[in-house]
Amino acid sequence: MDKIKIEEILKKAVKNLLESQKDFFEFTSATNQTEWNITHHYSSEIQKVFHDYSCDVDISKPNLENKRPDIVVHKRGNHDHNFLIVEVKRKRQDVEQELDKIKSFWFQSNLKYDFGAIVVINDYEESIVRVIVNENK
Repeated sequence: MDKIKIEEILKKAVKNLLESQKDFFEFTSATNQTEWNITHHYSSEIQKVFHDYSCDVDISKPNLENKRPDIVVHKRGNHDHNFLIVEVKRKRQDVEQELDKIKSFWFQSNLKYDFGAIVVINDYEESIVRVIVNENK
């Protein structure tokens, strides 16, 4: 699988999420949407496509100062099949900083994920999906 295919899949997952839950951003004045909630629902859409992998949300990585990626698509139990790390954000200005974090935390360590992605999902602009490839593998 290549970068373009992963980007297509992640974009389709955003589309499916927003189409299947048309009221996704409709809350009362007493409730706000959070990145964690967006991540939770989005990961369900990702899992439908990457069914050969586990799709974990907000897991802790003790060997990396307890860093917590939003979504990890991998095969549990070893580091041989660390496929994709996804950071979900609500604001477009977070994209470049998050891409740098993926490169430094998830591509450099013994985890060595194949791909990283930033996905921006909010209710006031078109979603953004950026995928990067780990060139160090």
